[in-house]
Amino acid sequence: MDLFGDFEGGEGEHESDERWVISYADFITTLFALFVLLFALSLKETRLEEGIESVARMIGARPLIGGLRPGQAQGVSGARRQPARANLRAPQTGADPLKSPEESLNSSALPRVFVAELKALKERIERDLSRYGNSGVSLRLTPDGLVISLAAARFFKSGEAEIQVEQEPVLAAVTADIANLENQMRVEGFTDPIPIHNSRFTDNWDLSAERAGNVLRYLLTHSSLDPNQLSIAGYGPYRPIASNETEEGRALNRRVDILIKPDRQTER
Repeated sequence: MDLFGDFEGGEGEHESDERWVISYADFITTLFALFVLLFALSLKETRLEEGIESVARMIGARPLIGGLRPGQAQGVSGARRQPARANLRAPQTGADPLKSPEESLNSSALPRVFVAELKALKERIERDLSRYGNSGVSLRLTPDGLVISLAAARFFKSGEAEIQVEQEPVLAAVTADIANLENQMRVEGFTDPIPIHNSRFTDNWDLSAERAGNVLRYLLTHSSLDPNQLSIAGYGPYRPIASNETEEGRALNRRVDILIKPDRQTER
């Protein structure tokens, strides 16, 4: 008596002709998931980049652009663009943004004597710097005060924060003109968005802050200015004054500004 006869000779040897349906269903499911993913990515062009940046942040990767949050570079070839945003900062003096900075300063609520003093200071510095062929210093009146701008290309080597020795006579002339002021001053460092590649600075934030700090220390060392009058700020690649699309624009953005405020009240 063959106990397994029916099993071996019957349905046990029969294979289903519809097993392909399982593989086909898996393939269709995978294909459907792929199209859903592509559709989701098409809703926003930057979704994929944001996903990559999110993973990079999770594993501790550094930003691609020095001194910026990942993906926030503006105006550099190859960097992801952000939606345009107004870069107007409402002046504390209540200036009209449609007017030129000097017109806004003239029409501000500041006492006229302060405005006149800043104008006279600007003219004096320009006169004293005229003996230098290319001083690397530019001046402009703004609603916040007089800005003395030091071009980084002249005052610093690329990627470094030490003041160039050959530019010290120029900075000394500026220092002599502001040494007896009682105004509040803020030394501000700026860079372009190009990443910095050296072991000294983590990013452009560090570079801009150290450059501003070195200029501040020079002012204190070579004048009798009260340290309570001075403060520093490092803005990194933010607050550009020119387009970062060109080398000329990026050169203008690499700078250290000495802001002479109109009032003489101590900052807190």
